[in-house]
Amino acid sequence: SSDDVATEALPPVVATLLPCVLDRNKRVQEAAISAFATLEESARGHLHPFLGDITQTFARAFQMYQAKNLLILYDAVGTLAECVGQMLNNPTLIQTLVPPLINKFETTQDRSLVPCMEALGSVLTHLGPSIIEVCPKVAQKCIYLVTNTLMEIQAYNQLQGQDRGVPP
Repeated sequence: SSDDVATEALPPVVATLLPCVLDRNKRVQEAAISAFATLEESARGHLHPFLGDITQTFARAFQMYQAKNLLILYDAVGTLAECVGQMLNNPTLIQTLVPPLINKFETTQDRSLVPCMEALGSVLTHLGPSIIEVCPKVAQKCIYLVTNTLMEIQAYNQLQGQDRGVPP
């Protein structure tokens, strides 16, 4: 059956891919994290026994990855959350995966903020009441983003008005 294949094939595949996710070579990282995201979609709940290793690897990857690979990592984190769902709701897994994701969310100012928010949303959706402690950080960043965006719009509109000779 497909369960037997997953039970036999999954351990060596996961054991081979996870170290590659943390390789120093960016191309190896990219191939490994992309392959892992694909594996997540196929293996789904069968990944449960490996969630500790997966979350530890992803947490370390958050420290290593830059730009393009970080975007793929966000996708892999979101995909993992969608595929294993409530299985992520475990204090050890939460403590491993959520802090580095929240840190990226709090410090990201570039175009990767939206994929980061999507990954964070996917993870937090499956954690239930466990998310209470991170809610203030998420809310604070969201308020900052909205406030900052409104100020930028206002400044832009004032500049546009000045260009046309319209008083502010």
